[in-house]
Amino acid sequence: MIKKILISFLILLGLKASSFAEVTGPAAVYKVTMKKVELCTASTSVTDCQNSIVIGSGDQEVDIASVGSGSAAAAYGDPALLPLGETYTHMRVTVDRKFVMKSQTVLDPAGDAEGCVTMATSATLYGAAEATRKYTHRISHADEKDLGDAEEMNIYLENDSYTLCTNGTCGAGSSNTNDYSSPSVATFQETHDADTGDDHMLVYELTSPYTVALIAPTIDISFGTSSALGTFTAAEGRCAFFADEPQVTITIK
Repeated sequence: MIKKILISFLILLGLKASSFAEVTGPAAVYKVTMKKVELCTASTSVTDCQNSIVIGSGDQEVDIASVGSGSAAAAYGDPALLPLGETYTHMRVTVDRKFVMKSQTVLDPAGDAEGCVTMATSATLYGAAEATRKYTHRISHADEKDLGDAEEMNIYLENDSYTLCTNGTCGAGSSNTNDYSSPSVATFQETHDADTGDDHMLVYELTSPYTVALIAPTIDISFGTSSALGTFTAAEGRCAFFADEPQVTITIK
């Protein structure tokens, strides 16, 4: 008998700056790079994945906005590796801290009919240092843009404390924080205190334990991005963006 378990969760990316008014909307492009998927027999923290077994590894970029909600966007990993009779209760997912996104609608965080759409990331916006500042700074773009101006943009998971750039060369900014420590849906989530690494780990409790049967299961991953792109006013006339919570559904059957 084939067992089927539906595991639903949200990837809480923690990119928001809570001190700002924000608005979210759909993304026309939402590229995330999967790096590793593990199953655990128990977990007490993001670094604890007991009896961990890796069922998927290697970088695989997926545009989760390219398919409709509930449609399979990726098949990742080899569940045939699971040992017969073992029961798993948690899943640990590792993704890259870089996301590539593009607006599907014009967003107005200030409520004054300003037009915020994603624009291409450039080294200039990071003060000529995207590679070294991508986790320590968040850039901003000029508003009053139409949807036809929208471009693909690199959006990163900054460190717990970062500088919000308030002009076009990141010559001015303000101190801000991310709160990764209290995810609303994930059971545990990695924090980034002055972190230069590219990985971000999250642990989720399965909706019900999964016991490995004789027939190897298949694992499909599907996504929903109806409110996956967010923005807020970084300074007068400037918008900053964050990747909000795409719905992720993993089916083991």
